[in-house]
Formats: sequence, C-alpha cells, structure tokens
Amino acid sequence: VDLLLKLNEVVEKEGIVEMDLNPVFVYERGAVVADARIVVGERKRFEMDVGDISFFFKARSVAVIGASTNPIKVGNSVVRSLMSNKNLRIYPINPNASEILGLKAYPSVKSLPEVPDIAIVTVPAEFVLDAVREAAEAGVKGVVIISSGFKEAEVEEGKVREERLREIARKYGIRIVGPNTFGIVSVVGGINASFTPMFSEVKKGRIALVSQSGGICHYIIHKFRDSGFSHILHLGNRCDVDFPDVMRFLREDENTDVVAVYVEGIDNGRGLFEELKRLCSEKKVVVMKSGRSSVADKASVSHTGSMAGDYRVFASAMKQAGAVVVETPTELIDTAIAMEKFEVSGGVAVLTIQAGLGIVAADIIESSGGRLARFGEETVRKLKSLLPPITLRENPVDLSFSGLNLKVFAEVIDTVCRDDDVGLVMFLYAVAPPSWVLPAEVISQIMGRITKPSILGYSSTPENYAEIKEALKGSKTLIFDSVERAAKVAAILSEKRNYF
Repeated sequence: VDLLLKLNEVVEKEGIVEMDLNPVFVYERGAVVADARIVVGERKRFEMDVGDISFFFKARSVAVIGASTNPIKVGNSVVRSLMSNKNLRIYPINPNASEILGLKAYPSVKSLPEVPDIAIVTVPAEFVLDAVREAAEAGVKGVVIISSGFKEAEVEEGKVREERLREIARKYGIRIVGPNTFGIVSVVGGINASFTPMFSEVKKGRIALVSQSGGICHYIIHKFRDSGFSHILHLGNRCDVDFPDVMRFLREDENTDVVAVYVEGIDNGRGLFEELKRLCSEKKVVVMKSGRSSVADKASVSHTGSMAGDYRVFASAMKQAGAVVVETPTELIDTAIAMEKFEVSGGVAVLTIQAGLGIVAADIIESSGGRLARFGEETVRKLKSLLPPITLRENPVDLSFSGLNLKVFAEVIDTVCRDDDVGLVMFLYAVAPPSWVLPAEVISQIMGRITKPSILGYSSTPENYAEIKEALKGSKTLIFDSVERAAKVAAILSEKRNYF
C-alpha cells in the first residue's frame, strides 16, 4: 500500500508517461523494486476548455423563448419562476400572444428593446436549433435549454440535434446549459431560471448543488429547503456547459463554501478530475454517483445520454482529488451541511442513555469507515468513577438512568470533551414517556455544554422533534431524526479527517 501511494504521488507530480516495475518483491518489512522501466515526457492532457458561466447567475434580463399563456405549460411556469425577482427584466417570447402573466410578450428575441443577458428555451425539440441560433445572432451570452428530445432520446435525430447545438455554441461563442434540464437557480442572486416556482422559496446559504438529474434536485429541496443553498444547477445532457465549467465557477464564487455533486455519467473523466482537484483545494466537496448497478447504468443512458462507467474507479478518483464520496441523496446533503458547520479532528465519542442506540451507532460508524475515539486511561478512569457498572463506560458511553441526573451527565460530557482523541461528540436519545423525557431546554443545555463539534440523534414525535430543532436553532449542534443519519455523518466526517 505504501509503495502504491508513493508511486501515485510521483506520477502525479512528475512528467511520467509510462512506468513498468517488474519484479517487485514484497516481504514482512516492506517492498523492493528489483527492476524498473520509466519513460519521461510530456503527459497527454485531458482538460477541457473551461469557460466563464458566471453571467448566468448575475443576469438582470431574461428572455423566455416559448413562453405560454397556458398555466400548465412549462413556458408559463418558467415566467412565474422568474417573476419572484421583482428587479429582473423578463421578456416572454411568443408570436401569438401580446401579454403573458401581465408582461408584454414579443414575437422574437430580435424584437426586444435590449439584448437579454440569457435566454431560456422551452419550445419543442424541432424548433430549438432555430431558437438558439436566433438568440446567438442577437448577442445573447447564454441559453438554458429545458426542451428534451436530444441525445437522451436514443434516436439518431436527437443525437444530430445535440451535435448541431455544439456547433452553434462554438461558432457564436454562446454558452448552453442543457438540453433536457429543469433549469438553474441562483438563490443568492435571486434568479430562478427553472420551471419550478418552488425553488424561489429555498433558503439562502453557502451550499451549491450540482446535479445531473432534475428529479434529484427536487427530491433534495423537498427535504432540505431550509438548509441554505447558494446555487442549484441541473446540467441535463451537458452538450456545452459541463462539470468542469461549473467547478471552475464555484471555485471562484465567494458565496459558496461547500459543493454537493450528483453524477450519473461522465464523458471526460480527466477533465472532471483536474477541475475537481482544484476545487477541493479551496472548497469542501461531497460527491454522489448513481449507476453503480448494471440496471442503473443502462437507465442512465436514456436519462441524460451518459454511460455510468465503473463505480470503483470513479469513487477512487473522487477521493484522490480530495472529495468525500457518499451513496445516497440524503447523505449528500447531510454531509454537506455538516462540512459547512465544522471540521472534525479525531474520533467520534458516542453518548446515550439507551445502550442499544449507542451500539448501533458504533456499528454504523466503524462499518462505514469512520473511527470511534479511543479514550485515554484518565478518561476511562473518570467515567468508571462517575457511572455504575451496569452502564457502558467506555465508547459508546451508556449513562442509562444516570443520564437523568444532569450533574452526572455534565461531568461525563466534560470528561469526554477533555479527551485528546475525541473530535466529535454524538448524543443519541429516543424519547420514552413518561419516565425518560428530557425537556427541550434540558437537551439544549446538554448540547450547549459540549465544547467540540456535536451531533444530536433525536427520535420522537414530529411535534416534539420540531420543538427540539427550534430550541437548538442557531447552535453549533447538528440534529438528525434517526440514529442511522447521525452515525453515517459522524463516520464520514471522521473518515475524511483521518484517512484522506
């Protein structure tokens, strides 16, 4: 392992184009390379020509090509989404309408009183090329193509249309997001260039979400609307604007601290890797990739026209670049929120007043690659003096009924927080009325006493959970409604800090 890691470091830093080590002898104390052949030269570069896309998120004027008077049409929804920003100049384009949602409609982009910063295209696929060409000739910098019926349709006509879109982009220098996208949203910029007005209600924050799936974006926002986002980008088929472009933009974006990325398939792995590595040097990045199974791989082709590829290679490359790799959409945002809130240096200490919760958490943390803190002798001695033998007094720590004695609980917390190997403290609690009920103010006191990054895994009724969330609002504690979510995030944080 040591040899492979060192070789990787050498190859990344030096101009090595070929390396053949044969034989390599491995024995108890190490390894010896008996013979080597190394070819030095200029390595082939796979980086993409990454361009500026920041203007999409600073737009002050937008044309909607295919705007509709029909409230169930996408062209109508896009106009409604944009109207959430009262300062945005919106130009509906529809030759058969004079007014849409109270806004004056125009027959074409060329008939507008100004050149809009961007255009959103919602017309059927067979009219998209003409619409984009007209926008480009008028001087529009970028278009967002919501229309589908391109490479993802798996018909020759769709592939040809998409290639012609690329030709237009190259010829005119216009940037294209999509096709087959629900749109893009700049929460900090107040621009909802999508067909979903709901995204105008997303809370502003410092997490950027980049996704190859519009459905995943909607799923995440339903669950995490109040978590705080800077930008939400659905790339769709990526005929022009691709992951490297977005990563360059987010690396330079002062409104973003953490980037959450959902990937189905990639066409230029090395280009993605190079830009991701640069992004990870300045921002925190969490990546989830679907298409791990053979069935999902096949499905990804008809979704965005991209093959998923070998998951193991992908995950290894993402970790090598410096990103955290997760497996579910919930983990993606849970981890992004946690990484925005704090960094962990050390292992996880698990506290509970119900032993089963602690044991399950310990299992999840270790099986997920995380690390439980190894308490020092002084910590163990002190815990054994505070807690009776019927409790778990190492890690996890089960206080049992002693946890209802707040003076004892406070001393346990202080003892654990003083331990040098503890980087994160997690308290797990399932409300069991009427005997085992800790009021919201007591939970707040307990978590407030923890001097290191802290997670609360709290199980109760929705009403009681909401009360606890409100009590901890503004604190440094992360709260989750399940042991599984709390332990998984703890595992990822301790793994990231200690192993990569």
